[in-house]
Amino acid sequence: MKRLIYLYPKPWRKRYGEELEQVVEHTGLSSKIIIDLLLGIFDAWHVELSERTICGIRLDRLFVLMSMFNVFVLLQLLSLREVILLEQIALIIAMLSFLLAVCVLLVNVFKLGITKGLSLNTKLGKLSMAFMGSYALFFVSFLVLAN
Repeated sequence: MKRLIYLYPKPWRKRYGEELEQVVEHTGLSSKIIIDLLLGIFDAWHVELSERTICGIRLDRLFVLMSMFNVFVLLQLLSLREVILLEQIALIIAMLSFLLAVCVLLVNVFKLGITKGLSLNTKLGKLSMAFMGSYALFFVSFLVLAN
């Protein structure tokens, strides 16, 4: 349960973390509570990222643009009839891994600053590298299957 609360943004955890722990302990941990916590995590990060900007672009809009780019690439490749299901699955996993790697890296950079955020000394930095490794593995698998 503490792991789910750890996924909330740090300012949110400082303000509401203890209160949320008490509420969950009082109500118990059910599937409905877990789904509600996951939706809350998404909402809290949406609010957190919508307040931050890079070069005048809000981060939540930047993530939407990155996602749209990934979907565009997928739709272009999925429209080819020669691509088999296994290749499609490998490409979808690769694109999702890449998107997650970039999102985790950006969150780490905004959380710790540029120099610390880009290092591999943090948990989020290591997680981002793991997603990048997954991206590379599945993208190479896609290329091998496509040829």
